[in-house]
Amino acid sequence: MPSSTATAQPPPEKMTQEAATEAVRTGVADGTTVRRLAQLSGWSVGWVSELAKDFRAEAGLPAQQSRDELDALQECIDSLRGLDDAARRRILRYLNDRFDSTG
Repeated sequence: MPSSTATAQPPPEKMTQEAATEAVRTGVADGTTVRRLAQLSGWSVGWVSELAKDFRAEAGLPAQQSRDELDALQECIDSLRGLDDAARRRILRYLNDRFDSTG
């Protein structure tokens, strides 16, 4: 019987500050989301966000169109895929009850 909990993946190895800074600079130019850059570099979303904001300002780029919410939602979906059907239904029922706008 499959486990009712998702298998946790180890966090990525944290890049050096210099490597992470360059990755963020490149990611900003490529349009990579802050959340994804944080995942790839092993640095916090806050640190990456501040650095990315500085790089956008230096380059005269507009503020990032936020796709972080979509990335977070995709992570949730990926986690749900690892659960058995009964656990997935319980979670979806909870979310529906929690965010039902009629109540």
